[in-house]
Amino acid sequence: MAKRYTEEYKKNLVAQYKAGTSAKNICVQQGIARSTLFLWVKQYTADAVGQVPREQYLLQKELERLRRENAIFRSCGCSPSAPLDVRLHAIISHQNEFSIHALCEVMQVNRSTYYHHIRRAPKQTKIQLEDDRLKALITEIFTKSECRFGARKIRAKLIQAGYTVSERRILRLMKELGLAAQQKHPKLNSANDRQYRYYPNKLKRKFLTDAPNKIWVSDITYAKVGLNFLYLCVVIDLYARKVIGYAISEDIDTKLTTKAFDHAFISRGKPERLLFHSDQGAQYTAFSFRTHLKACGVQQSFSAPGNPHDNAVAESFFASIKREDFRQKFYKSETEFCHAVDRYVEFYNDYRPHQRLGFLTPNQAEENFY
Repeated sequence: MAKRYTEEYKKNLVAQYKAGTSAKNICVQQGIARSTLFLWVKQYTADAVGQVPREQYLLQKELERLRRENAIFRSCGCSPSAPLDVRLHAIISHQNEFSIHALCEVMQVNRSTYYHHIRRAPKQTKIQLEDDRLKALITEIFTKSECRFGARKIRAKLIQAGYTVSERRILRLMKELGLAAQQKHPKLNSANDRQYRYYPNKLKRKFLTDAPNKIWVSDITYAKVGLNFLYLCVVIDLYARKVIGYAISEDIDTKLTTKAFDHAFISRGKPERLLFHSDQGAQYTAFSFRTHLKACGVQQSFSAPGNPHDNAVAESFFASIKREDFRQKFYKSETEFCHAVDRYVEFYNDYRPHQRLGFLTPNQAEENFY
């Protein structure tokens, strides 16, 4: 069996040779061949630019190892802290892409454990094979939702893709994959001592309509951006719960609500006989805003003071965007925040299934109507 020498041992002999000790004496004392000694001298002697060949070789090997580990982590989708059966499954699934030695080393699994599992493991049942296919789809949907979807919405997306699967099974597979929707539920307190006038509630919580562009609802919320707050006003069409207009501003005033309304009104072709519902905030009850809506032929409806359920659809949207986006990320600038709202509205309208719509997206519901 070939004898192994440490790096320190080799460097020590090279240092002795360079200090003046003859190669013959070193080889006799250490019991090594002259060719071996001179190979080490070549490896540990800096070249014209000061680079040591042996060190360059070791750095290259280390770089290759790190690249291989990164490739394995990306392909396997799990880490050494994952359960043993998950790591073994990852090794088996990728044994044609990487060597067993590399996979076991990165996943921190003894090769004897792996080979024992291969020889002793029974053949996968039909349910296990189906679970493997579903895990890949669940991971894809969960990743595309930016870790927002739970089992219910993932089930809706799977059904749309042609897979009938129970919510309980999805929960089990998500637990095995280590997937959990990043949702927090902090409770916030607010107070508003504003004196309200009486404004009629024409909507009266009738949130179901038979066509788009009949009833729109609107509301305002805020988000911490950098060291300041920004205000977001949205306009939602009740038929498909679709966000059809929104605006962002540093000031919570009638300019904000007017900009959001105009965005929706123009993009929807200036519909007639429209009912616009909101709370009794000063931005909606201001004379300038009410005059603007009246000039557009739009009737207004208002929630009763202190009754957020009167505007439940808008409140529900804000709960979703806060839970699934605002409370998961920190935005440093207004530009970054605006881009985030743009992305979420597109995600909400085009990809996120809505329970009230039979787990269709708002865009799908409108397309079915037209």
